[in-house]
Amino acid sequence: MSTSSVPLEPRRSAYVALLACSTLGTLSSTIISAPINVIAHAIGASSRGIVFAVSAFTLAMVVFAPISGWMCQRFGSRRVLAGSLLLMVAAQAGAAFSQGLGFLVVMRALQGVACSAVPPAIQQVLGRHWAGDRARVMAAWAAAIGVGQALGPPLGGLVADTLGWRWVFLTHASLSAVLLVLCLTVVPDVPASYAPLHVSGMATLLVGVGALVGAVSWLGQHGEVAVAAGMAAVGVLALVVHAQLGRTSAGPFVPPGLLTERRFVASTMAAGTVMGSLGVAIVATPLHLGRDLGLGPGHIGITMLALALAMTLAAPLSSRITERFTARRTLRGGLVLLALGLLALPLAATASGSGTVVGLTVAALVLTGSAIGVVQATSALGLMTSPAAADGVALGLHNMLRFTGLAIGYSWVAIAYPTGNLSLVYGVPVAAVALTWAMAGPTAPSSEPATERVLHDHR
Repeated sequence: MSTSSVPLEPRRSAYVALLACSTLGTLSSTIISAPINVIAHAIGASSRGIVFAVSAFTLAMVVFAPISGWMCQRFGSRRVLAGSLLLMVAAQAGAAFSQGLGFLVVMRALQGVACSAVPPAIQQVLGRHWAGDRARVMAAWAAAIGVGQALGPPLGGLVADTLGWRWVFLTHASLSAVLLVLCLTVVPDVPASYAPLHVSGMATLLVGVGALVGAVSWLGQHGEVAVAAGMAAVGVLALVVHAQLGRTSAGPFVPPGLLTERRFVASTMAAGTVMGSLGVAIVATPLHLGRDLGLGPGHIGITMLALALAMTLAAPLSSRITERFTARRTLRGGLVLLALGLLALPLAATASGSGTVVGLTVAALVLTGSAIGVVQATSALGLMTSPAAADGVALGLHNMLRFTGLAIGYSWVAIAYPTGNLSLVYGVPVAAVALTWAMAGPTAPSSEPATERVLHDHR
């Protein structure tokens, strides 16, 4: 099924449905941020416990991303996307009837499993059926993620205030059900292809990365260092075994060359860095505004809206910038802006007067959000123009590392914020951005036509 064989109106409907699925995936994470204290009080959970429910979602996304990518290739993208939406409906409805923390954690983990399949499925469909307009399509995909960031907190707060916290989950379940119907009726498929599962390679990868991310998350929850060290040791051992398996008769986990190809490396590193920076910004900034300035949830929500709106508005501009300057130069320019935005956030906190601090914080959030939108869209374009875009497991690995960045960002704030040193909180993400900028390569001008520069950048 090619784009040329699909009439214009169905193509538009499918395109909107796919972008809505991207928004819904982000919404599943952000919709509980505003009512999180209400939920904790209702089920008798401590602050550490309710944060664990949030972390369970992200950890599940990290662990299941590679196998979700493989499933998209093995069983077809539309079938996997529909299955993930069905699981999301069930897990959100289950969360709505939670009576205690344990059940809520399980439901949030299942939501993370469902969400892990959304990015690779959508990326495969968009890359296959809108291949001639990848720059604009990937920019729209990044903007859709920004919409989820923007809508989640106010929607969750509004629903919780008017209908009660259980309806926060039921609302998301209802939206998921609507998109499930659209997915089955208007979204084109990417046919299944032969993709044998490297069982031992998949198992050791999931255990390795899951244990390492779990160790960082455990430290973020102020858990015992010895437990975190044990988890990290298990993770390292599993990854060593994973590396050794590639030298056996079973062969490598992913075809040789895909994971070392320049576009894949640069795009994956940029995506993980930008998600980590986003995680730091959306947790550390509200903490500062609430604890240090005494702002209430409403004022904090309005202030943080600047970050999400900037992401949403800047992402579509990335395609035009890319056509003019190449994807690599756009990526590196966005990383520079991201570093400046992250540096501006702790500087804003040193201003005198709460009004001035809030104003400068909003300006820094706009700069940070704009940079995140541009880098996220450009890294997605680089991924979809790399050979790895045709391999489900490689796509899954990309999204695993992207989600890992977000999980580490959350955990880093939990570790560093109690020190009271905001420069340290934001300084580590700035260092990661600088390293990513260096790894993205030189910015020498290219003599290729604009469209060719987009497709062949990073080679």
